[in-house]
Amino acid sequence: MKKSIAIALSACTLVAGLAACGNTADTTDKSSDTAVHQTQTKNEVGKVVETPNLDIQVKSVKSGYAESKDKNKQMLIVEIAAKNTSKIESGAGAADFRVKADNGKTYEVYGLESKNFGDAIAAGKTLVGKGYYEIPKGTKAVTFYYAPAGEKKGEWSLTVPAK
Repeated sequence: MKKSIAIALSACTLVAGLAACGNTADTTDKSSDTAVHQTQTKNEVGKVVETPNLDIQVKSVKSGYAESKDKNKQMLIVEIAAKNTSKIESGAGAADFRVKADNGKTYEVYGLESKNFGDAIAAGKTLVGKGYYEIPKGTKAVTFYYAPAGEKKGEWSLTVPAK
């Protein structure tokens, strides 16, 4: 009798141990969904990118219509601070940046917006201004690139805020 109780307890312990150590497909799917969600909501406002002549920071991101007349599009408004770290004058402007939307397409500065920033920056000084980029309505996330003369030198992952 003692022998059969010991065998039964051993069998139960073995089954319970194997069940506890197993991994189900549901657990794997939930963790990968969480990783995808975290990637989509990444927001690098405040991140400073250092280039040979400039330290560039995205200070804020807003969404709205601004000058756009197209109701299928929205205006992404990015405030940027560019500090000249070189010993000579340098320059920066909204046209030096590109936006890659979550639809995979890349958008340049909205040229009809007269408030786009751009100017020469004296050595050691900082230029702060806003760039306006027309993107598809409903865009949730973008990659914002600093690419003067088409050469990518920095990037930020940004969440597009609701209007």
